[in-house]
Amino acid sequence: MRKFKFLRLGIVLALILFLAGCGGEKGQELYEVLRVIDGDTIVIDYNGKEEKVRMIGVDTPETKHPRKGVEFYGKEASEFTRNLLEGEKVKLVFDVQERDKYGRLLAYVYKDDVMVNELLIKEGYARVLTIPPNVKYADRFLEEERKAREEGCGLWGHEKEVPDKEQVYIGNKNSKKFHLPSCEGVAKMKEENKVQFESRDEAVDAGYAPCSLCNP
Repeated sequence: MRKFKFLRLGIVLALILFLAGCGGEKGQELYEVLRVIDGDTIVIDYNGKEEKVRMIGVDTPETKHPRKGVEFYGKEASEFTRNLLEGEKVKLVFDVQERDKYGRLLAYVYKDDVMVNELLIKEGYARVLTIPPNVKYADRFLEEERKAREEGCGLWGHEKEVPDKEQVYIGNKNSKKFHLPSCEGVAKMKEENKVQFESRDEAVDAGYAPCSLCNP
């Protein structure tokens, strides 16, 4: 009987230690935002070192791209992120990959309890940009983008001011991704897998996600 009591006590202690270890969820540390590069990219003090952070799953219009220059609604998106985060403390939560090919940290950025990635989409400052394997909130982000479009939030309220350089979008029935007609992915696509959409909205509403290469 005594042996059984000690065994049970040992199991309880082991469980307590296990739960204590699980309690320290990665991403609880707070980091100061030193500056904002554009709407979806910031620079933080990461354990005494300056690090760029690219927010996962979103794409705001460019403001400092060497070829694209300042895109429509780019300044508004940058200003929104700057007013929200610069000089503030944020929490980073990672997905599958911690860094991209450029060495930037890839994260869901939280200000207090608000996920900034999702907020940018809700307020119409960003489009969804899903790049596997970091897809944890892809469906949730697409739903928020759909709502923002319907409500005419941010850049969606001024879509008619943006010149439509491509008249159609090409979807892949297998991958459930849609592309600009000029994308290399379209050239590799089998004809029977192609589906044509007259607008980006139509593609998203049909359940297709934007290609991460051509970023339609």
